[in-house]
Amino acid sequence: MLKYNNWGRVKQLKLFFWATFIILVDQLTKHVVEQSLHLGQSIPVIPDYFHITLVRNPGAIFGLMAHGRWFFIVITVVALIILFFLMKDFYSFKYSRLGITLIVSGAIGNLLDRIRFGYVVDFVDFRVWPVFNIADAVLCLGAMFFLYDFITRGYHQKWEELEEE
Repeated sequence: MLKYNNWGRVKQLKLFFWATFIILVDQLTKHVVEQSLHLGQSIPVIPDYFHITLVRNPGAIFGLMAHGRWFFIVITVVALIILFFLMKDFYSFKYSRLGITLIVSGAIGNLLDRIRFGYVVDFVDFRVWPVFNIADAVLCLGAMFFLYDFITRGYHQKWEELEEE
């Protein structure tokens, strides 16, 4: 159950600050790369291992469903609504709270691209993996935090709470 005391508000403000910061960094880095590189241009940072490469991804992961702009916008909005409800249920779990905040930040970062441009700007290129961006990275990291908490603690604790009701 959520407790709305001063400490809870401080936690909420911290999460809001971090989410906003991550979204701003994501959008700023995408803007800088878009202004600095031509589509497909690649700049080696560590040759053969890490490059900055401008890619415009109109689809999902690995470019799947390239013509699904509105589909992905609607799915993202629905997922964000679900995540806000999950945040209430898992608020007392530290890693779930952090994970959901990161997932929401990444989803909003890519959602802004889809709405504004019709594609997501990707630029982080490790040469052995598809090119991605900061929003993708924090979204995946957030999913790992959430799943860790859910598997190790949240799942069992949630069932115990439901059985008590």
